[in-house]
Amino acid sequence: MPKYQYFCESCKTGFEILHSIKESLEKCEACSELTLRRVPSIPTYLTKKEGEDQAEVGSLVEEYIEKNREELKKEKKKLKEVEYK
Repeated sequence: MPKYQYFCESCKTGFEILHSIKESLEKCEACSELTLRRVPSIPTYLTKKEGEDQAEVGSLVEEYIEKNREELKKEKKKLKEVEYK
């Protein structure tokens, strides 16, 4: 799922959240007002690193998979700490 950035006009709070492309948030997580707007974010581009010519096939993909695993672990930990009502 893509990560989106939002900003609340009422409480001036910004945050990132993962959700499907079809979803959209309207209510602020901090103040519960309906003053959210999605902030455009810069897409990530993969570039070739110096000295990568001799790198093993698929090593770049494995590197990004590991980075994303760490992000998923952080997000799961964060979600476990949230108390749902």
